[in-house]
Amino acid sequence: MKDFRPLDETELDAVRKVCEIFRSLDLIPCTACRYCIEESSCPKGIRIPDLFAAKNAHEAFHNWNTGYYYNNIITGGEHGKASDCIKCGKCEKVCPQHLPIRQLLQDVAKTFEA
Repeated sequence: MKDFRPLDETELDAVRKVCEIFRSLDLIPCTACRYCIEESSCPKGIRIPDLFAAKNAHEAFHNWNTGYYYNNIITGGEHGKASDCIKCGKCEKVCPQHLPIRQLLQDVAKTFEA
């Protein structure tokens, strides 16, 4: 911070444009705090933040890597896939973002398990 200088107007404008682009993608606003899997102990072992990250990457980049990433998350049967959700709601009770996790997992399943 020794040579700190605030962003100039051109730089601020660039930041605003990037923010607009990200908002237009309608990404899942998950912060990956992991409360949904640590605090609630998902009975199906679904790695919710990781699946949301795969969905967000799919929406942002539309490439094959996102499906590969999703499959790596669920490979081995140790962690549940999005469609394994039994809709118990434990995850939603502890989510600081108050995300509709059960519905979002259905969306993730439609994207990667179709």
